[in-house]
Amino acid sequence: MIIAIPTGCAQQETSALIRVLTQGLKIVTVVMVAILSVSGTIWFFDYWQDRELAGERGRPVIVQVAQEDSVGTVSEKLTDAELVQFGWYFEGRMRFSDVELRPGTYTLRAGMGVMGIIDTITTEATFGEVEGAEEEVVQEPFQVTFIEGQRAEEFGAQLEAAGMPNGQAEFMAALANPDIRASFDFLDGVPDDAPINGFLFPDTYNVPADSTATDVVYYMLDIFDQRVTAENRAGFQAQGLSLYEAITLASIVEREAAITEERPTIAAVYLNRIDQGTVLNADPTLQYAAGTPAEWWPTLGDADLAADTPYNTYIYPGLPPSPISNPGVASIQAVANPADVDFQYFVALNDGTGGHAFAVTYEEHQQNVCTYNPPACEGAGLPPSLAEAPVTDERRLFV
Repeated sequence: MIIAIPTGCAQQETSALIRVLTQGLKIVTVVMVAILSVSGTIWFFDYWQDRELAGERGRPVIVQVAQEDSVGTVSEKLTDAELVQFGWYFEGRMRFSDVELRPGTYTLRAGMGVMGIIDTITTEATFGEVEGAEEEVVQEPFQVTFIEGQRAEEFGAQLEAAGMPNGQAEFMAALANPDIRASFDFLDGVPDDAPINGFLFPDTYNVPADSTATDVVYYMLDIFDQRVTAENRAGFQAQGLSLYEAITLASIVEREAAITEERPTIAAVYLNRIDQGTVLNADPTLQYAAGTPAEWWPTLGDADLAADTPYNTYIYPGLPPSPISNPGVASIQAVANPADVDFQYFVALNDGTGGHAFAVTYEEHQQNVCTYNPPACEGAGLPPSLAEAPVTDERRLFV
């Protein structure tokens, strides 16, 4: 094979072509490096934010996008809700994606990523109707009210009755979900085998129709963390109680008290008895142990009073193993700031007010019993084992 060697003009043209190709290759290389750098930077920020929020992954947060909201306003909302790490990056991705915000109220989840959030708030709304919005939002919320002093099983039943199919079973399953426990630092003190009962904040909730029972549990725990203030927690410490112990006591106070003004006094009675190492003699703890789906808070009988259960505060001193109900703010505050009294006993007035008569000594208490509950006076109506027991131990003190 003969190869022709270029000479003259042909050789010059070839050299010029080579120079052009070389310069073009350099330009292409620079452009490719720039593209890869930008892509790498975008990937890095997506990865960084996802990694930073990994511990909160799946936690639902309600975010409202109003008609008048700018991208910057929404960016601030997302940053405040800890859904994104860098607000400016969210704004840049919004503009780069060439999409527009759609007004509505959205259920977003930490860890879903900036693009996941953008896809959601520019394509679909989950519930409600924002005043001034041009488009009607797809779904309406349903409302459910959880009442102070109820146990988790009752909350689950209310959720199902409010419109969530299979709500009770899914609600109880969510309470055992380890991912939920890992999302809230204040649950670190809850034993692994103990329910989250007590930390489900009772209130009225507007729940997105597409929410799951797990979402509802997240909402309730979020509200608990907000409503139980730093002052409350400092008050628990001042009483020598951990958060878990304080909520356990508050759950008992919630079941015992009918009058808000009495809650600090009832809390003080129990704290005084805890300090002395004596039994609490709290009926609600036995009701919790004896409760069934047919009746969660049954009337107690002799067998219940003698039942060998760790929730029998007529036998075992100190607090029961876990909260027995979900207390409201008043009972929580009562434990954080109990009345400064020496009372050891109380008995219901039985006058329809829900009030109680309090006493320091057993003798004073017995006088109150004879006054306000004559059938129980001097042990009448009590099981023999309790009527004959030493007054400082198993006698039923709070009649």
